[in-house]
Amino acid sequence: MDLDLLKEKWAEQDRKLDSSIRLNKQLLMAVNMSHLQSPLRRFSLFTGLGVLLGLIALVMLGGFIHAHWEEPRFALPAVGLHVWVIAYVAASIREITMALQIDYNQPIVSIQKQIESLRALRVRVIRWAFLSGQLVWWTPFLIVALKAFWDVDAYKVLSVPFLIANVAMGVALIPAVIWASRTYGDRMNSSPTVQRFMRELAGYNITAASDFLAILSEFSQEMPN
Repeated sequence: MDLDLLKEKWAEQDRKLDSSIRLNKQLLMAVNMSHLQSPLRRFSLFTGLGVLLGLIALVMLGGFIHAHWEEPRFALPAVGLHVWVIAYVAASIREITMALQIDYNQPIVSIQKQIESLRALRVRVIRWAFLSGQLVWWTPFLIVALKAFWDVDAYKVLSVPFLIANVAMGVALIPAVIWASRTYGDRMNSSPTVQRFMRELAGYNITAASDFLAILSEFSQEMPN
C-alpha cells in the first residue's frame, strides 16, 4: 500500500477517534451535571420550605401586632420579630435565586465560582441570623409566645428586671462575638476543624454539590481533550 495513503487513512482514523472521545466526554459531563443539580435542588426546596414557614410566621405576627397595637409592651417585641423574619425570608429568597440561576452549561471553573458564592452567602446569612437573633429570639420571642399561646404576661411572671437582663445579655454577646471573630479569625480560618465546621454551616447540600464538582473537575482534567 502507498505510504502516503496509509498515513492519510491513519490520520482519518485518528480524527474519528478524537471526535468519539470528545463526544463521549460531553455525554459523560452532561450526565454528571444532572447529578450535580440534585443537591442544589434539594437545597432550594428546603430553603423554600423555610421561606414558607417564615411567611406563615409573618401572618401570625401581623395578626398579633394588630390585636395588641394599643399595648406597646407586646406590640413592639412582635414588630422586632416581624422585621427579623422579613429580613431572613428575603435573604433565603436570594439564596434560592442564586442556586436556581447557576448555569450548568458553563465551564466547571465558572460553576465552582457560582457555588462558592452561594456557599459564602449562606454562611453570611447564618452568621447574621445568629448575631441579630440574640436580640429577638430571647426576650421578645418569649414575651410574644407567652402572650399569644397562653395569654400570659411575661412582664408579670418573669419580672421586668429579668427581661432587661436577658436583653442586655443578648446585646453584650454581639460585640463579643464580633471581637472574637476579628481577633482570632485568621487563626481559626486556617484550622481544619473550623474549615469543616464552616462547610457544615453552609449546608449539607451545598457542600455535597461542591465536593461532587471538585471530583468532576479532577476527572475532567484527567480525560483527554
